[in-house]
Amino acid sequence: MELNFVGELNIMIEKGIKPNFSDLSRRYKVDRKTIRKYYVSGGIPKRKQVKKSSKYDRYRDEIVELMDKPSVTKKAVFRYLENKYRNEIEWNYNSFKWYTRAHGIILRKSTVPHPAYETPPGEQLQADWKENIKIHLKDGTEVVFNVFSATLGYSRKHVFIYSATKTTKDFIRCTIEAYRRLGGVTRNLLTDNMTAIVQVRGPNKKVYPEISQLFNDLGVKLILSKVRTPQTKGKDENANKFVKWIYPYDYELECEEELIYTIEKLIADQCNDQRNSTTEIPPNALFRKEKEYLQPLPNKVMLDSYIIEHHMETVDSRLLIRHKGNWYSVPPKYINQRVDVFPIEESLYIYHNGILAAKHNIAQTRYNYKPIHYKEAYKILSGRSSPDIEEWAMENFKNLEGIGL
Repeated sequence: MELNFVGELNIMIEKGIKPNFSDLSRRYKVDRKTIRKYYVSGGIPKRKQVKKSSKYDRYRDEIVELMDKPSVTKKAVFRYLENKYRNEIEWNYNSFKWYTRAHGIILRKSTVPHPAYETPPGEQLQADWKENIKIHLKDGTEVVFNVFSATLGYSRKHVFIYSATKTTKDFIRCTIEAYRRLGGVTRNLLTDNMTAIVQVRGPNKKVYPEISQLFNDLGVKLILSKVRTPQTKGKDENANKFVKWIYPYDYELECEEELIYTIEKLIADQCNDQRNSTTEIPPNALFRKEKEYLQPLPNKVMLDSYIIEHHMETVDSRLLIRHKGNWYSVPPKYINQRVDVFPIEESLYIYHNGILAAKHNIAQTRYNYKPIHYKEAYKILSGRSSPDIEEWAMENFKNLEGIGL
């Protein structure tokens, strides 16, 4: 289209001359209606605003709901949605951030400073508790728990360990498990004056003897950070924000085992694969170098002696392991596998290669099956999943309960 008429039209507008639209149309070979449109708009017509749709529009209500949850972060919401709808669209964090800004979906951020400081590879592990986290399962059951968060000072490699309580025994168990997962020990461990490791009497503080003995056996120096100085262990304080990635899973998980897997495996892997803002490198990439500088783990028998009543069992074909004369179920995938069994207070934790396989309340009944384990087994046997199979499995499960199994 020839737009040379615009100059002439603007001159007419400035001089207050009403143009002859038919004459301009003949000379410039432009429809008179188009010329009139330019005239009415003052020389340049306004373009119609075309509202473009976004691939995130279908999830907008869910995004708003998730970002309204307390203590959640934008990255946590993104990761949750990415995991949930991975097969529906291609997810990109930058476009997700643009979408939330463009649609006024605002998330309040913390302004607490956490200055960083650097340590040589293999030098330090920073540890802390993320305390009293509350998550609801799909059936509405509230689970209150803690997370032992440990971070290597050089690579920022993170280890998250679920713990129902945070006693001295829990700290010992989690510290040993963290070093086991890392495959070696650092020269020192930095943490704060948590009550699990320090006895306070007035102004005096003393590390518990069993804690001192643990670190002597590990060959690791325990360093206690000063009170109200999170910057001294800022790398693990920084890691704690990743634990907030669990909040979008509120009311989304089936059971406590799934919750623990999400924390210790899914979120930990995402955290360690994400580029660190300070090093500009993902922790897993830097860890390949730092692992060479870790000291060997102490004798396994010595470490196991710290875990009260810890023992290993082989899962039989009935999905069961034995503890104090009674039997407890695990998912079918662990059949014939060796698992670690940890009785802690009123609960029995069953781990396979450092990942929780099942958790039971310690019971007096001889056989303790979880319905979800029973249903999984019947699905495998039938080779398919259907409401009929689940109903039949649950009916048989109730029959077992009826005869006292």
